[in-house]
Amino acid sequence: MEVDRLRHSLARLGIPAGDYRLLKVLPLVYVAWADGKMPLAQKQRIHAFAVQHFELSAAGAAVLQGWLAEPPSHTYIVEGLRDILFLAKAPDDMGVDLSELPLLLAHAERIARSSGALLELSRGVSSDEEHALQEIARELNIDHGASWTKLLNSLD
Repeated sequence: MEVDRLRHSLARLGIPAGDYRLLKVLPLVYVAWADGKMPLAQKQRIHAFAVQHFELSAAGAAVLQGWLAEPPSHTYIVEGLRDILFLAKAPDDMGVDLSELPLLLAHAERIARSSGALLELSRGVSSDEEHALQEIARELNIDHGASWTKLLNSLD
């Protein structure tokens, strides 16, 4: 029954069943679009991450290009995040492990911090990006707390 729900969800999201691991890119896309724009450097980093970690079909690559061209709706993002958590909790090996969810959040924060041609770790995270990171953490059941930027700012 749950597998049928996932299958229907992937169909609603336009993600080919064989490319379900592409869902792992969605947190990065969400935080990159959080402020309403996605600079070319972030698009390139997200594309490189997807190509490096997943073998996408032509249809899966088209879904990724769509995410990089236009921001997915909030409803779309939430459904995708819930699918990631479902896959991580699935008893069989679905290619998503609970232990890698915090790493996905860390990748998303790195995307939020990036700008220009080089990754600038000193760059702050905007309030929109911070909100997106907190929502990702909540939907993935990660005890996130706050971004490094927010933690460091609170120490001052």
